[in-house]
Amino acid sequence: MQQVLFTLPIFKSAFPPDGIPMYGFGAMLFVCFVAVTLWGSRRAKRTADMPAERFQDMVIWLFVAGIIGARVLYMAQYSQNFPDQSIAGLAGAFFKIWEGGIIFYGSAMGGVVGYGLFYWFVLRRLKPHVNGWQLADAVAPLLALGLAIGRIGCYLNGCCWGQVACEECRVVPLGAAHFPLLPAHARGQLVREQNLQTATGFAVESRHGFNPDPRTRVRFVETGSPADKAGVKPGDVIAKVNGESNAIVVELIGPEEKVKTVLAGLKDYKEVKAAPGGRARIEFDTLVAYLEARSTVARTAPEIILIPSDKLEDLVRDWPRGKSKLALTVERATNEGAKDETRETVDLSPFAPASVGLYPTQLYETVSMVLIILFLLAYFPYRRHDGQLMVVLMACYAFHRFVNESLRIEPSIGLGLTLSQWGSVVILVAAIGIEVYLRRTTPARASNV
Repeated sequence: MQQVLFTLPIFKSAFPPDGIPMYGFGAMLFVCFVAVTLWGSRRAKRTADMPAERFQDMVIWLFVAGIIGARVLYMAQYSQNFPDQSIAGLAGAFFKIWEGGIIFYGSAMGGVVGYGLFYWFVLRRLKPHVNGWQLADAVAPLLALGLAIGRIGCYLNGCCWGQVACEECRVVPLGAAHFPLLPAHARGQLVREQNLQTATGFAVESRHGFNPDPRTRVRFVETGSPADKAGVKPGDVIAKVNGESNAIVVELIGPEEKVKTVLAGLKDYKEVKAAPGGRARIEFDTLVAYLEARSTVARTAPEIILIPSDKLEDLVRDWPRGKSKLALTVERATNEGAKDETRETVDLSPFAPASVGLYPTQLYETVSMVLIILFLLAYFPYRRHDGQLMVVLMACYAFHRFVNESLRIEPSIGLGLTLSQWGSVVILVAAIGIEVYLRRTTPARASNV
């Protein structure tokens, strides 16, 4: 997994701190576009007598329509990930593809719409006429190539992962993949929904109770985890995160005017993030400043609710993309339990929390598509009629996707099948229907008679 391949050291003020990031997912989309355009221009000319420049136009239409369809279907299936359902909110979220994600069957539907528009406005007017089924045979291996390259982008992005790999599978090639957990999309499901692991390799003490320090305190460390190897120990209090103070973050909730009045009377805080409805988030660099503020609020505005956390919790919740290592400085008791307990500050080695072993279903699809490309190219001279290569691709992909989807963590929507598995059923039925139609209406190729 490599969400950011490299950065261009320009416009650092707009893209802090390193400059413009070049995302692995976007890079693979670009490679896919170029490869399909170059190879497709030759195949379209040779197979369907379609001018290269017209095919390149069609690729743009299909590419744009496919991305739109894939993104729309993803946002519809995972609408819970888009809390702002306003038109402006959805429009802004639509373009953040790098946050995950797109769905292939959505791109297929978008591509069909794009092709229909291209046919109506461009293709049907070409002279000489381009045979649509011959063009489909030219395009079939290109679709498989696009999927093969695109899934590498998914792997780099850390999305479209599989279930937890079985113990026996982890020792074989492609048996399991360990993603850097903090920037991986898998973090939400593995940590918060399925409770399979902790986000950082260690569990933390509850902030409720009599402990006045709300900074993260380690409860226990996962044996053998990167955090364990870096030297994190139970009882450690996180003092710094990636070289910066582990500031105490406080959310204030109450009547809007009262919150504003309280903020005006506090001191030694920063980064006020006011929100409608009487909410604000502030930070304190020192425990002393936080305790003074808490005392002031309790004395002057007891109706205000304070919810404390710290910088580490905020970072883990919304980790910056492309960053995987966590460098911690901890405060550690040197004589724990003694009456005159003292603490020392310890800088720990940077470590990258990793996910449990997951089936790399992205790479399974890449391997599968490469094999399908080879099969399509070998079968091309023996196809019974024009359009049959596209039918074979549809059937092969439907079978592959149905099986591969069973290895993923996806919600079922009916009869125990996921949305993509139902899509596979529809694609397979469509492939059978097209084959029956073409056998009845399209003459067999002379070489097969």
